[in-house]
Amino acid sequence: MSRARRRVTGERKVPVGTVEQRRLLDAFVSAARSGDLAALEELFAADVTSCSDGGGVVRASRFAVHGATRVARYVRAFKDRFWVGIEVEAGAVNGQPAALLRRQGALEVVVVINASDDGIERIHWLMNPHKLAALS
Repeated sequence: MSRARRRVTGERKVPVGTVEQRRLLDAFVSAARSGDLAALEELFAADVTSCSDGGGVVRASRFAVHGATRVARYVRAFKDRFWVGIEVEAGAVNGQPAALLRRQGALEVVVVINASDDGIERIHWLMNPHKLAALS
């Protein structure tokens, strides 16, 4: 409710610039790969949200995860399975810094964040192969 109230009343946070967004994204990927819970929580705004788009085709969380502690634990929980064999490449999607995650050269996931001075506000995990095909 508090997020909805802020959105309706216009209490929106000012997004950080592209350079800072890239720095936060790179730090997030590094902390996620290592499973560093403290580093993840430090990067997040208190009301961070993580959401995935698997398009019903690949295995992805169907529900958004909210809150710094819950999102950090969620990301850490799949570190041993998810990041094995993943190569990370810096890229851009829709004019935003993105992490292009490849397995054996094939684009498997695109991660994009939204951030403010409070930290990472939203993490988008694009895993839908139909949408990824358009980016490949």
